[in-house]
Amino acid sequence: MIISDHDEDRKLASSALNGDIEAFSRLVRRHQDAVYNLAYRLCGNAATAQDIGQEAFIRAYRKLAQYKLEYSFRNWVLGICANLCRSQYRWWSRKRRTEEDYAIEMAIQNEPEGQSAAHKSLMYERLEKALRILPETLRAPIVLKYMENMSIREISDTLGISLSAAKMRLTRGRKQLSRQLGESIDQGDST
Repeated sequence: MIISDHDEDRKLASSALNGDIEAFSRLVRRHQDAVYNLAYRLCGNAATAQDIGQEAFIRAYRKLAQYKLEYSFRNWVLGICANLCRSQYRWWSRKRRTEEDYAIEMAIQNEPEGQSAAHKSLMYERLEKALRILPETLRAPIVLKYMENMSIREISDTLGISLSAAKMRLTRGRKQLSRQLGESIDQGDST
């Protein structure tokens, strides 16, 4: 009698649910390549993919009681892996945005002392011009964040928008502002 992969996984998962550690180890060996490949394709880094793969199996083991035996174990653990990759991406995005915010604030606060008043005035003029070009929906969050030092929650409350909308508008506003300032600087004094 031939046992399908799904039936074999079901037997192993059932045994693992009853405390058989070796059965779960066999599930890991059967699916570790698929989990690693998915993690690598989603995050593009071998070390991170290995970490996410290990974490996916740790979570699968902890949540094994939630696994429904009629479904594919492979798909279930791949779903866990995909969710971990999304979480990792969000963490990287938040870290990058925090670093960008810090760089913007430092650039404004730590202007070289040797800069002339005329140069500083020109920089602020370019910034003001770039801000005016931004659509109101993107300009308001930028101004509230960087000029009024409001938190995202305060921006959300002030503008009557959701937290995610406030974050999205800040991200889009920063990107457009950065692009406009880059173009302005590239054009030199002709602006």
